[in-house]
Amino acid sequence: MTLEQIALGLGVAGFACFGWPILQRLRGAAPAEAPGSGASLRSPLWWAGFVLTAAAIFLQRMASQQGGAP
Repeated sequence: MTLEQIALGLGVAGFACFGWPILQRLRGAAPAEAPGSGASLRSPLWWAGFVLTAAAIFLQRMASQQGGAP
């Protein structure tokens, strides 16, 4: 497994963490937050998405600096 594949997997997981609450609200399964409450920023799922996405970006940059060596 290469760094690019790991980075892609982490990126997909990170964006899924960001997108899951949005999909829940669009389907009506979760209530919308009050405007300006900031509850989404306190959500552990939001932070997990942030950390996974940041790790994916970091790994992708590392992989691009290696020059595609197997």
